[in-house]
Amino acid sequence: MAGASLVGWEIFKRPTVRGALWMCAASVMIAISAACIRELSGSYNTFQLVFFRSAVGLLLLAPWMYRTSRLGKLSTKRLPLYLLRTSLSYTGMVCVFYGLANMPIGEVYALLFLVPIITIVMAVLLLKEKAGIEAWIACGVSFIGALVILRPGIIAITIAAIAVLVTAITYAGTNICIKLLSKTDSPAQITFYGQLIALPLALGPALIVWKTPAWSDLPLIVALGTLQLLAGLFHAYSVRAADARVVQPFNFVRLPASVLIAFILFSELPSPWTWLGAGMIFASSYYVLYKESNNKKAANDEEGTLGPV
Repeated sequence: MAGASLVGWEIFKRPTVRGALWMCAASVMIAISAACIRELSGSYNTFQLVFFRSAVGLLLLAPWMYRTSRLGKLSTKRLPLYLLRTSLSYTGMVCVFYGLANMPIGEVYALLFLVPIITIVMAVLLLKEKAGIEAWIACGVSFIGALVILRPGIIAITIAAIAVLVTAITYAGTNICIKLLSKTDSPAQITFYGQLIALPLALGPALIVWKTPAWSDLPLIVALGTLQLLAGLFHAYSVRAADARVVQPFNFVRLPASVLIAFILFSELPSPWTWLGAGMIFASSYYVLYKESNNKKAANDEEGTLGPV
């Protein structure tokens, strides 16, 4: 019995296993938070829900932010880029919260698998990065996958679906901003300013539609902010533990997890077209990630063999 426990612990110590488990945990947190959003959306406006999420996240991070700021490591000269990054993130959050409140949860997360592909397109257009023919083919397959989910001309494309597509674009833009910020600023700085700017940005629209929360809703509100914060934290741990190429497939867990929770709580199931489209989008995104990782590894191996030039 002790031997089996020791073997199990040794397996858990492997970086790839830890990374996969962290990614699965992040996916489950996201799925549960989606149920909180759906439940609260019957009583509160989307803008207020986004504010709740930001406020709870900031409160939970406040002790860490205060301690980190006392160390004098949070000054930055890139405030305009932080404002752009947070504005994009806020816009995306408002749109995805609206989507979660007004369309099947599974369809929302299926469409959000477009984010890596859109990030690649933006990196090529804005950062002048190079993309091979495989990347463009994958983009085409992802686009077809989105059409399979939405089926324009067969069913009406709703405002909620358009909002989720806007989220995919803004989240991709957020990724580009983070990529630029990470060249000069630490993850602690990026987290600090993202949380600090998000709250006042979310407060103004929330005040316009403000409804005083009922005491009975406070557990769900706290759960929403906590789960979303934990999802981001677990995702960061996952990517830090293992190569993104290894852990990315486990990001797909959020789809069956969200579908299961939506079925249990709201008797909601996505159509087979949603599964097919999501599979196409995810497979093409993973393929690009796999090729990019292999190309970087080959370049590093060549540099290690030839030495710096």
